Amino acid sequence: MATAYIVDAVRTAGGRRGGRLAGVHPVDLAAAALDALVARTGIDPNGVDDVVMGCVSQGGQQAGQVGRNAVLASKLLPQSTPAVTIDRQCGSSQQAIQFAAQAVMSGTQDVVIAAGIESMTRVPMGSTAIFHMKEGLGNYKSPGLEEKYPGVSWSQFMGAEMIVKKHGFTKDQLDQFAFTSHLRAKAATEAGAFKNEIVPIEIETPEGKAWHTIDEASAWTPRSKALPGSSCSRKAAR
Repeated sequence: MATAYIVDAVRTAGGRRGGRLAGVHPVDLAAAALDALVARTGIDPNGVDDVVMGCVSQGGQQAGQVGRNAVLASKLLPQSTPAVTIDRQCGSSQQAIQFAAQAVMSGTQDVVIAAGIESMTRVPMGSTAIFHMKEGLGNYKSPGLEEKYPGVSWSQFMGAEMIVKKHGFTKDQLDQFAFTSHLRAKAATEAGAFKNEIVPIEIETPEGKAWHTIDEASAWTPRSKALPGSSCSRKAAR
């Protein structure tokens, strides 16, 4: 069995919903990362056997096989490069890496790009289901599912609540964990730990064009050491 190696990894800096990346189409955002990876590794673009892209909300600007669209929007990958978009919810990009590794280890492919894209500004969470329900096109939960799981609505929030109850976590513990995580991310940003992996993205700002190079969440500076109040911190833990 062949051995799979991760040769390099790049990403764009994260953005808040409605933040600095709000004006960038998700297809172009993904294409920028693909191009940066090809350019940085120096690989022959024609040698890429496949692009596996994770995406949870495959609707709106992320519809129509967003992975393939990102390849077509790429400036370096040839249009003959195949691509597939997969959805394993919050683990979609991780699954893309697993599928890419499995393809290499099986010997069916030699070079695969594993990637992911999600713009919650352009394609809000839940919109792929909610918009259809509003148009009278039904609910994702079938009669068979309702019969088997009556009154159950699945979400990561419900799952988080179940984990909290199972393991006995408190809201204060989760607030502290989340707060510490943000502080660590901020410290890592200031230390330049992410600098080598971030692809600069040109954006429009009220002051003109600029480059987005720092995770927006990590750029936040707390006013005090007190924990920030949050009514949904427990539900958001995962």
